[in-house]
Amino acid sequence: MNALAPRMLLVFWITFSAIAGCSEEPLFERELHKARLIDDIRHALLQSVESEKSAVLATTDKESEALADQSRGSTKEVNQLLDELRTLITQDAEGPETEKLAAFESTWSALQKIDQRLLELAVANTNLKAARTMMGEGGAVLDRLIDVLDQLEKATAQPDAIRTISRASVATLRIHSTLLLHIPAAEDAEMTRMEQQIEALSDAVDGNLSALRESSELPADQLAAATEAWGAYRRIGSEVLRLSRENSNVISFDVSVHEKRYATRECLLALAALRAEIDPTQRATR
Repeated sequence: MNALAPRMLLVFWITFSAIAGCSEEPLFERELHKARLIDDIRHALLQSVESEKSAVLATTDKESEALADQSRGSTKEVNQLLDELRTLITQDAEGPETEKLAAFESTWSALQKIDQRLLELAVANTNLKAARTMMGEGGAVLDRLIDVLDQLEKATAQPDAIRTISRASVATLRIHSTLLLHIPAAEDAEMTRMEQQIEALSDAVDGNLSALRESSELPADQLAAATEAWGAYRRIGSEVLRLSRENSNVISFDVSVHEKRYATRECLLALAALRAEIDPTQRATR
């Protein structure tokens, strides 16, 4: 019986070693799976950031909307990968991994909230729409108004009437240039100052046209055309100011290069810390 004891002990040791070896390999593969998931999360996150920045810089609604959808698709991929990673970490119940996962999820949640607001602004394109309106319809109506005022000026020899027509033309051109400056403006105080200037100039044009209508020698049809063109221009100007005030392109660019950049950096740092904790090559030496 005593002679069998060493053999039984040897068999037990071999069996235990085999079991331990078999359990260690799946553990290594599991950690490697986690590490690969984190790498995939990082890739999808960076893809989302790249698409978001392209959406902010896009010059058409179609392009910005397509890029925003790409960014949202990459965000969805991050969340799917994160669900899988969370399941593995929860099952393993490792304290440090759980803590670092929670830290990443916190930064990722903050980043998603920024993205939701940012992409909505990016696809609105209100500043670009305001600029296109000014260059297109606004420019055409302005040309029509200036042409009618030039015709009125040629139709009279009265110095007072000529001066009034000239003041109306100059005020209208100043309104146009101020509207163009309003579109890229970023500060509320600056925009308010320009709006007040536009309002004062518009009142001046209203007064000039009213004075001209009181003149009996100016052609009634040309005065009516000038009044109609001015009314159309004012409506366009109001729409331009509304779009410009929303300031979606200016705000989205500012958020992208400041708030979003900081949040992205924090998110990547938290993900890197989780990756370092899970790294199977490091775990093998612990």
